[in-house]
Amino acid sequence: MIHCGFVGLIGLPNAGKSSLLNEIVKEKVSIISSKPQTTRQSFSGLWSEDNFQLVFFDSPGFVNKRPGLFDFLAAEFDRVIEKSDVLVFLISHEQKKSSDFDLALSKVRGTKKPVHYLFSKIDIQPTPFVVSIKEQLGQDNVVFQETSLKSTGLMEQFKDYLRALALTLPQEPHALYDPEMISLDNTRDIVSEYIREECFERLDKEIPFGLAVIIESFKVENGLTHIQARIIVEKENHKAIVIGKGGQQLRDIGKGARAKIEELLGEKIFLGLHVVHKKNWLKNKAIMKELGYSHDKR
Repeated sequence: MIHCGFVGLIGLPNAGKSSLLNEIVKEKVSIISSKPQTTRQSFSGLWSEDNFQLVFFDSPGFVNKRPGLFDFLAAEFDRVIEKSDVLVFLISHEQKKSSDFDLALSKVRGTKKPVHYLFSKIDIQPTPFVVSIKEQLGQDNVVFQETSLKSTGLMEQFKDYLRALALTLPQEPHALYDPEMISLDNTRDIVSEYIREECFERLDKEIPFGLAVIIESFKVENGLTHIQARIIVEKENHKAIVIGKGGQQLRDIGKGARAKIEELLGEKIFLGLHVVHKKNWLKNKAIMKELGYSHDKR
């Protein structure tokens, strides 16, 4: 028998959810950026041992529902809660009092599912608000520093926590998924996210939220994987910025993304990128559905 279950990583934007997921599975399955709303879709990571298997879901940072992409992000947050057996609420030491935090905490407490509270970025002096939250939560806390998980000793401590968490989950005759798997997501989606991450890292803060990536083709020709991707921007003037003078910015984005994808696939690839302008795509249901930002299955 093996303890198996689904764990939802939730919190506000930039709380450290994606960093934690990548450290747990020791692979980059969720992209990271200091820019807000980097995570848009729920990406997964698997942690398996002989007697345990935890399936983690990384969720978008909590936002209030409003038309367009924000509505999808809010629904995705709720979907992670719904499909998880236990929730891990990450709270950054940088967190300040906000209505979004209060709403997210209220939503989590409103579910009948077990909730664990983990504090991230503990190398930073906690804000007075975080101090008050810690006092309020009492002994329910498990405190960790995401960057410290790269240390073998601290990672082993955290594994002890994961094992204890797994013991609270149902027992199954065998693992839910192949223990060699690190994610339930397909390679095409992860590659798209790698390209978007490279855009986020290289572009000014006003551009990324209105930027998306879609894979147009993913095929092998003459023994080499060829990937063609389209970068979509919301404003016409952003297209020129993404391309850059003489195409240099786009070449740099492609070079950085290609290196990440080659590491993921373990092989050389050809990556072709082009940029298109789609006015107000953030509120266009058809385009959002094409990008995967829709729960409408029709």
